[in-house]
Amino acid sequence: GCLIAINEYTTQLIDISKIWSDQDFNCRGYILPLDVAELAKDIDRDGLLFPIAIQPIGDVEKEAPEGFDFRIVAGHRRFEAFKILQRDQIPVMIKVNLSEIRARLMNLGENLKRKALNILQEANAIKHLRDLGLNRRQVGEELSVSTSWVQVRYNLLDLPEQIQEEAAAGILNQYQIKELFSLSNDEEKFEAVKKIKNARLRGEKGVSVAKPPKQDPFKKRRQPKCVVQDMINHMGRTIGHGLHTRTLAWANGEINSAELYFDIRQFAEEEGVEYHVPIIGVKT
Repeated sequence: GCLIAINEYTTQLIDISKIWSDQDFNCRGYILPLDVAELAKDIDRDGLLFPIAIQPIGDVEKEAPEGFDFRIVAGHRRFEAFKILQRDQIPVMIKVNLSEIRARLMNLGENLKRKALNILQEANAIKHLRDLGLNRRQVGEELSVSTSWVQVRYNLLDLPEQIQEEAAAGILNQYQIKELFSLSNDEEKFEAVKKIKNARLRGEKGVSVAKPPKQDPFKKRRQPKCVVQDMINHMGRTIGHGLHTRTLAWANGEINSAELYFDIRQFAEEEGVEYHVPIIGVKT
């Protein structure tokens, strides 16, 4: 039916049957009822804290199924929870005149703020933005992220699907994704992922899989983070962990200065050396 004059903050009750949940549009992908069971319990107990955002079906640039007046822009999980609760209507904010790019940015932006996506979901979402004509800098500016954040996710999309799934499961960090992307063939990439997983089983973090740079081992130079991490792992495997590896971890940003000071104090006590932690207010 006809809508009254609305603005960005107008909340209305709309029949659920009139709202299209476009799973291809949603950056989370398909949502199973099991995924929102707990959310449904919370809504049943406390009510809906934030209305979902929808847009008139006439503003949707792709062909939509018949029988719907609106498409969800943000709030797919809340919508599915209402369906589980068998509610007839849901509180909404109607966003008018949204382009496909702006609608997708709104959908992705809400989920990024909630830190609700894995890295593969993020990558697939910004792929849609790239396909719609946004370049890396524009995507970064719109989402308030760095261009390197965007590039890592573009790199992930160019890796084999099995490796993408490992990243989605949290097996790979962003540095490793960049390193895997730089390898020349899939065989090398799969072997590198195997190395990462084996290292994780040994409790080693941040193992580098980049091709070792051709350099003179006798030449002094500032080492990149991945090379320092490899040295930490090498020392740990060969002579064991201790103050030496903790110091490298501090230089690599893995621990803070206070942690290292306390490690030095413990080492000094074991060696019978007097040492005072140089932190105001800490008793030594």
